[in-house]
Amino acid sequence: MREIEIKVLLKDKDLAIAALKKADIALGKPKKQHDVVYCLPGDRERAGESGVNWLRIRTQNDSEVFFTLKQSVSGSLDSIEHETTIASASEMDASLRLMGYEIFSDLTKYRQTAHVGKIELCLDEVPPLGSFIELEKLVDGPSDVVAVERELFAVLDSLGIEYDERITIGYDELMNDYLEAGE
Repeated sequence: MREIEIKVLLKDKDLAIAALKKADIALGKPKKQHDVVYCLPGDRERAGESGVNWLRIRTQNDSEVFFTLKQSVSGSLDSIEHETTIASASEMDASLRLMGYEIFSDLTKYRQTAHVGKIELCLDEVPPLGSFIELEKLVDGPSDVVAVERELFAVLDSLGIEYDERITIGYDELMNDYLEAGE
């Protein structure tokens, strides 16, 4: 499947939650997600470039473990995605390192999700980066990414959720930028 998403930094998380409640959109229970993203050494500087593979081990609520492959299509928030559950994060980590992959980023976020039709809405808290809202849609095969992004923004705008800025890169890249800046 191809995942196309938009991500924005929220001005006020509580106002966003109130807007969702007003629209009768119920967020699920909070989930803790520890994400470790891997890449090949030569791909570190190619984030967002078409055709680059990013591998992720996600441990959710300290118990469920998922392995995800994302291949960038037209940017960091447009990718082919394949995901499966695995039994052991440490064994997957050892396997990836043996294959030559290295850690690109390591972060923990807290996520609540809801659905608006076929669109998944994620309310994320990413310490120390802030509060974000993501809207994502899975599509089959080739798709007009700009049209899908417009559809996602239309949903966000219809909810009246105010946001500071659109973010065009993933949390992994945001965290690396934050750490490099020494913030």
